[in-house]
Amino acid sequence: MMDSECAELQRAEMEALMAIYTSESFAFSTNENNIISGSIDAEVDADVCRQFIDAAHSNQSAGSMDWRRVKYLPPIRLDFTLPAAYPMAAAPQVSLSCCWLGDRALDAVMQGVLDIWSAEQGMCVLNSYIDHLRHDLQPSSILQISLGDDSGAAEGHMRSIVAYGNAKHKQYFESRAYTCLICMEEQTGRHCMELSCTHVFCRQCLSDYLGVLVTDGNILQMICPHLDCRKLDEPTIIGDSELDELLTNEQLTRIRGLREQRLLELNPMNYAKCPRTGCGKMVECDRKIERLCICQCGFTFCRICLRAWHGTNPCFSTASNEILEQYKRALVTEDKWGDSTDRKDLEARYGAKRLKQLLRQGIEELMSLDLIRSTTMCCPKCQMAIKKSYGCNHMQCSRCSTHFCYLCGSRIDQTEPMSHFNSRNSRCSQKLFDGIEATDNDTSAAQEAEQDEANLFIRLAFG
Repeated sequence: MMDSECAELQRAEMEALMAIYTSESFAFSTNENNIISGSIDAEVDADVCRQFIDAAHSNQSAGSMDWRRVKYLPPIRLDFTLPAAYPMAAAPQVSLSCCWLGDRALDAVMQGVLDIWSAEQGMCVLNSYIDHLRHDLQPSSILQISLGDDSGAAEGHMRSIVAYGNAKHKQYFESRAYTCLICMEEQTGRHCMELSCTHVFCRQCLSDYLGVLVTDGNILQMICPHLDCRKLDEPTIIGDSELDELLTNEQLTRIRGLREQRLLELNPMNYAKCPRTGCGKMVECDRKIERLCICQCGFTFCRICLRAWHGTNPCFSTASNEILEQYKRALVTEDKWGDSTDRKDLEARYGAKRLKQLLRQGIEELMSLDLIRSTTMCCPKCQMAIKKSYGCNHMQCSRCSTHFCYLCGSRIDQTEPMSHFNSRNSRCSQKLFDGIEATDNDTSAAQEAEQDEANLFIRLAFG
């Protein structure tokens, strides 16, 4: 009679727990002997979590985690088995497990659970156990966060805590509504994204904003678009995980290409792009053998000339430059003294057509460089050439965000940019909208000689 009454009470308790808890946090089963067993995940109350987290700041056993960034703690799991005589004559058999509590702390928590049975013996107590785990725990010298002495296990517990906290925060974020700080429309959290600086934008606005930056190649400007963040010396950078959610595969591929290009520009001595057709991967140069690059595709090449590895032999480009200089000296000698011996010797050795082609390429490169120098100003930090198409002479580099003067090329304090143009001691005083003024129109004899020599090479190369 008692067994049937206990079985009825157990079934009623299971139905009540199913109504209270979700299927993710509560599960049970009945074996062939009609013995019920299961588990319940007790999510610790936010205020209780805060008390344990605050106590962990000064606790040596809590590991090296930055606990200030933790807002939630993973649940305490209660595994139970209900004897046939429960709840009238026997207590439920329970055990506890938790990734952030050590064995001594779990023993202390278990004692509190057993005390509940002593006070409520003869009643269904599983929900009372869970309420105790959720609301009644208090940190103490014994009951405190401990990730264990095993460094490997501690790291695993840290990852679990961070992953759970992120999932809980996402769940909370998506359940609320926010006003996008770009379009100013209210959206549910499911359609918004919160950056690490806590500024919230709708996903569509962020995607459009980043899409423009990707198209323009401004990967260094992928920062929080809020004005308060953009004013900071170190604004919030939109991370790769956020970019993966907001951008298309084509845009992500372009970002990777732009990053590789920037890496190559900043570290030309350590990186090179594989010249093999269809590859083009970024390759880190060998640290022991100068100029040697070995790509994952198997191609081994020279960092300087981007041709197949040639060992200690000079690069083709280096040899070509030396030959070109010899040919230019021979042409000048023939023009001034009428001696064509050196020119004919070089043409016989390397071919007149090939030498004129090298001369033509050299002149075109110089003309391009002259054009760049005459129409641009280099950023004083990263040396990228920048051309002003309109506006004032206060410039900001699109690559490194450095503020500088387009007239003199010097850096400008971004917090007080106008001081450079208003100071009487500045060479650019009152020239915010002025162009570059020439200071000397006289042409020296040396410049005339250089021009005559350049005309000679142009006539021979293109004539």
